[in-house]
Amino acid sequence: MQWLDEDFADACDFELLGLSSHLPPHRLAWELNQRLEWRLKFNKVLEIQQRTGYSEHVVYRYEDTSSHNSQTWYIIENKAPNGMIARFQGGAEMDYLVQAVDETGSMAEVMDRIRPMRGVNYILQLNPLESGAIEHLALLDLTPEAEG
Repeated sequence: MQWLDEDFADACDFELLGLSSHLPPHRLAWELNQRLEWRLKFNKVLEIQQRTGYSEHVVYRYEDTSSHNSQTWYIIENKAPNGMIARFQGGAEMDYLVQAVDETGSMAEVMDRIRPMRGVNYILQLNPLESGAIEHLALLDLTPEAEG
């Protein structure tokens, strides 16, 4: 079903960053909130099927909408004790995935502001279609959120 794969790829309207950090998810979210003046909040736990069983990955979300544009940012724990989401050469080095649906075009600015943060080893832009995580990330907004 080649046409289905192409339609799915066309629907991939987000950018993806890989981030290496020793910080736990809640602390990274706090640091990003301080540095970028975001309001990341716990969003959900993704259950990802692995070869044996499932792994759980914490997701934080920040949405900023204005009359002219909108941004939605997700911080997704890539590596968990039972597995990881990004399955590409080097994916195991990414502690977190940063997914952005950003109409403001501020990806480069955000990367420049995150790069010198204490607790961040490095950050780099990834191709979502080659990340091995596309099927989980493309539908992130469609999966149920955590109950309040």
